[in-house]
Amino acid sequence: MDRPELPLHHLHAFAVLAEELHFGHAAVRLGIAQPPLSQQIRRLEERVGHPLFHREPGRISLTAAG
Repeated sequence: MDRPELPLHHLHAFAVLAEELHFGHAAVRLGIAQPPLSQQIRRLEERVGHPLFHREPGRISLTAAG
């Protein structure tokens, strides 16, 4: 089975977001704007083939895959 190569900056963004559970706070810690962070997480989810976060208005949480 082929394993997708995961860019290190996407994994770092995932780790920070998993700690913060808030896109805005994670973006500040990473020194980037929130939209690029969201895009990085979406690309990472596409590569692993699973959603990593449950997204609800005003909050996020990790999925089992996350």
